[in-house]
Amino acid sequence: MKDRTKIIALCTSRIYDSQLQGFVEILNESLKEKGVRLWIYAINADIYWNEEKLTAEIHVFDYIPYDVVDAVIIMDEKIKSTTVSHNIISAATANNVPVIVVDGHYDGTVSITYDYAAGFEQIVRHVIEDHGVKNPHYMAGFEGNKFSEERKEVFIKVLNDNGIAFDDSMVSYGEFWATPARLATQKLIDEKRVPEAIICANDIMAINVCDVLKTAGYSVPGDCIVTGFDGYDEALISEPAITTASCKSQGLASTVFRAVMECLDGMGKPEYSVLPVMITNESCGCERNTSSDIALKKNFNNNFYRFQDDIREYQSIAVAMQSSTTREEMMICLHSYFTRNMCCIVNSDCFRSDINFFLEKEHSDKYRVLYDSLKYSAYPDHFDLKDIVPEYEERMESGYPLIFNGLDYMGKPFGYVCYMFENYDIIDYSKTSSLTETVDSGLGGYINMQYQHYLMAKLEQTYKTDALTGLYNRMAAQAAFERVKTDPEKQGTRFYVIMCDLDGLKKINDTLGHASGDIAIAAVADALRSSCPEGTVCVRFGGDEMLAFVVGECDCDAVIADIQKKLAKKSEETGIRISSSCGYCDAILTADTDIDAVIRMADKEMYQKKAENKNRT
Repeated sequence: MKDRTKIIALCTSRIYDSQLQGFVEILNESLKEKGVRLWIYAINADIYWNEEKLTAEIHVFDYIPYDVVDAVIIMDEKIKSTTVSHNIISAATANNVPVIVVDGHYDGTVSITYDYAAGFEQIVRHVIEDHGVKNPHYMAGFEGNKFSEERKEVFIKVLNDNGIAFDDSMVSYGEFWATPARLATQKLIDEKRVPEAIICANDIMAINVCDVLKTAGYSVPGDCIVTGFDGYDEALISEPAITTASCKSQGLASTVFRAVMECLDGMGKPEYSVLPVMITNESCGCERNTSSDIALKKNFNNNFYRFQDDIREYQSIAVAMQSSTTREEMMICLHSYFTRNMCCIVNSDCFRSDINFFLEKEHSDKYRVLYDSLKYSAYPDHFDLKDIVPEYEERMESGYPLIFNGLDYMGKPFGYVCYMFENYDIIDYSKTSSLTETVDSGLGGYINMQYQHYLMAKLEQTYKTDALTGLYNRMAAQAAFERVKTDPEKQGTRFYVIMCDLDGLKKINDTLGHASGDIAIAAVADALRSSCPEGTVCVRFGGDEMLAFVVGECDCDAVIADIQKKLAKKSEETGIRISSSCGYCDAILTADTDIDAVIRMADKEMYQKKAENKNRT
């Protein structure tokens, strides 16, 4: 593979984020021109650097085929977990695969970093030097966070350069999120300390700061300038549009592409840098930047109008999968307009109904194809993970990226799903998260239901059957008799009751022991069951008495002869003399048939045979 087509694995999260989607498009088009293919391994949730609460979907990175991949790109700030990044780096290093880390520094890797400090400094200087603000305020992220503290130092530096004294009252902590930022802004309002400008460490806080100020009657930017940072789409179309700095997809993608190609040529540098681009807007008093309004609003409108219909379809697919009774039926449920660019690879143990898959600590290393939109038919039970996905070379011919998500349910990984869209449409990219969750929920629910059915069947078997012989017990047999008796299709049919009684059980127990007696009882049960026609209800009627209830014509004499033949063979095998006295009776089945009376008649004949056998003995 490496001699023919170079493969780059991109490790990231939330590929439906517009900035990331734009980055993927630019990077992939550049790689495609060089005959290099991009595979994207993505999680769908930010981990927020919480190393103690890593989600099961991170196991998608475990499926990276390092014997095929030529380089790995890790978007560290997107994944937000040093543990995950370290694990990817360790696996790649062990396979001599170079690693490029975006927004992070790790030993033995190539680093590509945004000069966030320089980007943030552009905004602070614009507010203070271009708009003449003398009383600014900094809305920080988390206290102690490296990005938050770095931007605080930039804020202080620019103030000092402009002769503005800094003190701690000029800083609030909005924790990079909506609610803390709103509370911090309201506190400034309540304490009548609204400054000339609130310079926020990210766009989410800036949007919410604007909202709280406007709700309280303040004008933005008339009474207070507000700025953000990161260049999120929401900031660019909010009212007022937010002045921010964008980590432009073009700049990042071109830098990553250069780093990748130089690594493949063995000429990679240890570090590359990208400068964010400031976007002035209404929230600081500049004119509205309309460069991206039309495209952004189109994407938001498309997502809004399609969202409800899509969610209903995803839910119906998941419910249909969960309620399927067979694996084939469940796989058919996945066949949909929404899954036309998808295939799923799952652990083979998913289809074992005799285990609780999600509670088992270890599983088979075998996998199989659950669904493949290119080949809508059953695959063999085994799929080699070295093959990545079925027909992966065919899937790569278009030049668009393969996108991988991990499958997990109840915190347990069980495979992965691969998407291939022949476009860079953000609407298609946004579907990946919902479709993966649909398969998670649908297949996870199906697996659990199959195990529940298995447990119920085992419980029913335990309730209905005798532990030693496996035949029905008397209570279960009575219920079975009643069902047959009330079946209209069976009315007027001749039926037979065959009774078998083990000869000399007491003597076997006294001379050979009770274990030998159990062997003899089980032998009679096996002989009765195997000699009777299919569909016969066989019952352990008493300690050493067995009963067979046969509906339809039956040669009972032949059945009894076969029983005796099998018992004679069993006697030779075990060294235990096993024989049985058998009798039978027949009647016509009606709704008024007295089953007990027929059983008594068969029992009477059986005892006559038993007496004859005893006399002969």
